[in-house]
Amino acid sequence: MKLEPCRSDIFCFDQKFVDAIPAPVFMQDAKGELLGANSSFRKFFGISGEVSVAIDLYGIFGREAEEKSREMDDRILDHGGEETFEVMVHSPGNRESSVIFHKAAVTSEGGIVLGIVTTLLDRTKQRQTEQQLRHAQKMEAIGTLAGGIAHDFNNVLTPIIGYAEIMRLMGERDKKTDPTSMQFVSEILVAAKRAKSLVEQILTFSRGQEQKEQPQFLHPIVKEVMKLLQVTLPSTIDVREKIDPGCGMVSVDPVQLHQVLLNLCTNSAQAIGEDKGILTVTLQRGEPDITGKEWVELRVADNGPGIPIDLQERVFEPYFTTKEKGQGTGMGLAMVHGIVSKCGGRIGLTSEEGEGTIFTLYFPLVPPENSAGQVSNEQSAGLAGSEHIMVVDDQDAVLRVTRKILQTLGYQVTICASSREALELFTSKPDDFDLVITDLTMPGLTGLELCVAIQKCSDTIPVILCSGYGAKLSQEKLKSTGFAAWFTKPVTLQKLATTIRSVLDDSGV
Repeated sequence: MKLEPCRSDIFCFDQKFVDAIPAPVFMQDAKGELLGANSSFRKFFGISGEVSVAIDLYGIFGREAEEKSREMDDRILDHGGEETFEVMVHSPGNRESSVIFHKAAVTSEGGIVLGIVTTLLDRTKQRQTEQQLRHAQKMEAIGTLAGGIAHDFNNVLTPIIGYAEIMRLMGERDKKTDPTSMQFVSEILVAAKRAKSLVEQILTFSRGQEQKEQPQFLHPIVKEVMKLLQVTLPSTIDVREKIDPGCGMVSVDPVQLHQVLLNLCTNSAQAIGEDKGILTVTLQRGEPDITGKEWVELRVADNGPGIPIDLQERVFEPYFTTKEKGQGTGMGLAMVHGIVSKCGGRIGLTSEEGEGTIFTLYFPLVPPENSAGQVSNEQSAGLAGSEHIMVVDDQDAVLRVTRKILQTLGYQVTICASSREALELFTSKPDDFDLVITDLTMPGLTGLELCVAIQKCSDTIPVILCSGYGAKLSQEKLKSTGFAAWFTKPVTLQKLATTIRSVLDDSGV
C-alpha cells in the first residue's frame, strides 16, 4: 500500500513492519480518517488487496462496534491517552466475533495528538473455550451433586427393599398371610426397584459412563416419555397411550430406549404438523414367531400424511431425511434402528399416503428377574448360615434392615454405626467374627481404611465392601485392598445372601 509522504499533522509508518504484526492493526489521522491497516486487518474483515483510505472504517465494524469506536476516538483525539473496550464485531459471512479494541494516541513531541493506532484482539475462540470450560465445570458439579443425592437415596431405598423382601419371605412361610397384603408388598418392591433403576441412571450420568442393557419392564419408561410429550407437544395433537404393564421384561438400556421413543414420537408430531392429529403409543405382548420366540411390541402410530412407498425403504438410512434444511439431520431413525438391533430386536414400518404411519418395535422377551431379585423359602435355606457377621454403616436404617435380613437367614449379627467403634470391638475379640461387611464412605475411618486395619489384626477375616455410590471395583482392585467382594446399595436379599454365602464358603469358615 502506498501512502502520501509524511506531513506535520500525521505520523509515518513502514507497511512491511506493520504487516508483520500478527494482530489486526489500523491507523487513523488527527481527524479520525483511515490512514492504513496491516494484512491481518484485511484478512479479518475479508478485504482483498490494499486498504483504501476511502473505506468506510466504522461501517465495516457493525453498529455496536461503530458507536463505541466513534465515542472512544473522539475522546482520544480530544484528550489523548489510551482506551480499551470489548464489543461484538461483524466479520465476513455474517459472523459475529468478540473483539477487544486497544486504542492509543500518537502524539508529537509537543504533545499534540497526531492520530490513533488501534489493535484488535479476537477473543471469539477464547470465549468459546471459556464457555465450554464453564459448561464442563457445571456438568461436573451437577454430576457430583447427582452422585451425592443418589448415594443418600440408595440409603433410603435399602430399608424399603430390605423390609419388603423380609415381609414377602415371612409371608411365604406363613400360609395364612392375606394374599392382598402380599400383592401390596410385591407392588412396593416393583416401585422400589424402579426407583433403584432411576438412581442407577443418575449414577451413570454422574460418572459419565455409558449404561449397559439390563432386564427391565418397559412400561415405566414409556409412561415417563408420555408425560413429557403431554407438556411439550402442541395441544392440537391428541396423545393417547395403550400400555400393558404385564407384557413382560426385555433387555434394554433405559436411557437409549427413552431416546428411541422420544425420537419416534417427535417425528410423528412433526409429520402431523400444525393440523389436528392423533399420536398413539401402544405397549403389549406380541404373538410368538414361528420358532416360538416371544416378543414385546412397542408401537408408535400417527394419522399424519404418511410416507410415500418409494421412500419407505430409505427412512432408516443415515443422513436421509425428507425434512427441510435445518429441521433434521437424518440420523434419528438410523439411531433408532441401531439401538433396537443392538438389543436383539427389530423394527417394522407400515405407512400409506394420507393414512398415517406406524412404527412397531419388537423386543425379545426375557425371563423375569426372579433369580436376581427374589428368594423363595427353598432358596433361602441353601443361603442360610449361623456364622457371626459384623455390619458397619453410619446409617441406622441400613444397619437395622441388614441385621433383620441376616437374622432371618440364621446368622448372628453385630452392628456398628461407627467405623472406629467397629475396629475397637474387632480388635478386642477378633476370633468372635467370621465376616465383616462395611460401608465405603464413613466419618472417621473409611471402609478401605477399616479393612486394612482389621486385616492387620487378622489376615484371615474376609471383608465385604458396600457403597451407595455404585463405584465399580475390579478384581485386581479388590485384591489389592483386601476385600473379598463388594456390592452396591440398595442390595436385594438374594444378592446379599448369595455374596455372603460365597465369601464364607471360599474362606473356609
